[in-house]
Amino acid sequence: MRFTSVLILLLFTAIYSVSAQQAKDSLEVGRQKIKLNEAIETALKNNPNLAVYEYEIKSLDKQKIQAGLIPNPEANFEAENFLGGKELSGFKGSEFTLYASQLFELGGKRSSRIALAENEVNAAKGEFELRKIELISNVKETFFNLYRILKQIELQKKFIKLNEDIMSTIVKQVKAGKTSPAEESKVKVALINSRIELDRLQRESLSASSTLSSLLGTTAKRYEPVFDFYENIFSPPDREDVIAGLEEIPLIKIIETEKVLRAARLELEKSQAVPDLTVSGGVRYLRELNTHSFVAGISIPLPFFNRNQGNIQSAEVLLRQVDEIKKASKLLVISKINSSLNNLLSAFNNSTRLKNEIIPQSEKAYEITRQGYLQGRFAFIDLLDAQRTLFDAEAQYWLELADYYKSLIELENLTGKTFIK
Repeated sequence: MRFTSVLILLLFTAIYSVSAQQAKDSLEVGRQKIKLNEAIETALKNNPNLAVYEYEIKSLDKQKIQAGLIPNPEANFEAENFLGGKELSGFKGSEFTLYASQLFELGGKRSSRIALAENEVNAAKGEFELRKIELISNVKETFFNLYRILKQIELQKKFIKLNEDIMSTIVKQVKAGKTSPAEESKVKVALINSRIELDRLQRESLSASSTLSSLLGTTAKRYEPVFDFYENIFSPPDREDVIAGLEEIPLIKIIETEKVLRAARLELEKSQAVPDLTVSGGVRYLRELNTHSFVAGISIPLPFFNRNQGNIQSAEVLLRQVDEIKKASKLLVISKINSSLNNLLSAFNNSTRLKNEIIPQSEKAYEITRQGYLQGRFAFIDLLDAQRTLFDAEAQYWLELADYYKSLIELENLTGKTFIK
């Protein structure tokens, strides 16, 4: 029975060894090293979502041309007093009039349209800048996530190597009759579990690499992030530096742009209340008298009922609404900044303590336990516990670093400032 169990464990070990090697080969083929600034530049150049907004801005620019055009003149032809009875039978008393008319917009309609179109372009440019900041944040977050996973893969390989070394020693002890075969089975189980975790991390890295490739607007490329500051974490920015220039924060500035846009819409609605003037003039031919005469006319609507008052009042309400939107946005931004800063400081302190205190002590404890186990002074469960403590400490260190940079990226996204260069 014991022989069968050992045989099954050996079979699983072989299967996962092959699986891990295949995953490793898959990762190494076509892997391209890339720095953070290179990733950002590539994304800004190739990402199709940004191109969509660029086309939107170009379209609005063309609409601004249309907004500045004046109405076309109209040509009219009229025939009167023909095919009637008695004296007006046939075309004897007919009259023919050819004239042109031109609508003259009053109340500043054309200038209001142009101003509105210009502000729509500015609003689209502001939205475009927000999308750029969002894209950069997504690239950085994915870049650091992939970097963290690859570091965890290195860490996992390190622990697999430790387990393999222990396995080699245990096998020798079992053959010499110094250790029970049950100890060998326990080591094999731990080794298989380590390889399963490695396989999971390698699949996760492929997914993260695919996401980064998509953000960069490239296809079928696997990237390996290169970043110098991840392990050597730098001090977090001061709260005063983060919160300074609140009015210049992109999320707040775009609300001001929206306010100007709504004010332009209000001015256009007010101009629509002013009636337009239509002037016409032409020539008329009187067949019965065989002579010509000139005709002229002028017309203007009388604003007795419709003075566009409903649209004007609606535009005024929407303009006042912006102030409340700005107040709410400021409170939300400040709340998110404070939350990100708290997470940032917590992750910084935790990662510093893990690196300088906890990990060195865990390494020391593991080495003492490993030597003691080989000498028969500690049980295998003590070795596994020391190994797990060290592994958890190092894994937690990388997670805290990930939280630190994630919080920094959130601050960049909120403030439009650059803290990671």
